[in-house]
Amino acid sequence: MKKMMKRALVLVLATVAWGGVQAQSKVERELADLRAWMQRRSAQADSTIRREWPTVKQEYKELTYGLNRDAEELSESSRKEYNTMKQRFGEWEERHEAESVSLDGEELERWERQLTGTTNISRLKPARMFDTYTQLLEKTRAQRREWSLRDWEYAEFVFGELNSRKAEVLDQLTNSDKIRIAALQVEFASLKKGREARDAYEHMRESN
Repeated sequence: MKKMMKRALVLVLATVAWGGVQAQSKVERELADLRAWMQRRSAQADSTIRREWPTVKQEYKELTYGLNRDAEELSESSRKEYNTMKQRFGEWEERHEAESVSLDGEELERWERQLTGTTNISRLKPARMFDTYTQLLEKTRAQRREWSLRDWEYAEFVFGELNSRKAEVLDQLTNSDKIRIAALQVEFASLKKGREARDAYEHMRESN
């Protein structure tokens, strides 16, 4: 009986220890993913970061969601590295957010209302996220050919606000909504790139 209890205790301790190793490995992997992302983004030109800032901000929030929750499980050196990366991103954010303040407040509210039906995107309920993305994409598909570059700046800013809210409530979304929203995010990026390609082609024709 004593031997059985001893074996059971050893098994329990081993299970707990293995769970700790798995948790540690998971958070370290998340740090490695963030490190690779930071390196990739750092290699890009400032103009690219500025143009893709809403997406960059969303990617960062999603990559750091688990790290912020489980930061105490990182080793001391990893925590220092993570803090350094957060500081670096904060510098990016300060620089690129400052470039967005030129948007007119009243006009931005009009775009928020037009594209999402609300001016309180930061308070959207998780259950409304997919419908709100759907509305934004429907408006974009219908009106994008009439949008100027300035219009696209407003649309991208609103899209970035929606992405930020999605990152905040990510764990409250259903798997189905996560997949469908991801598809809509890809579509928006494709529509924007289509506009950029068209502008580049027209500029080339004018130059010739």
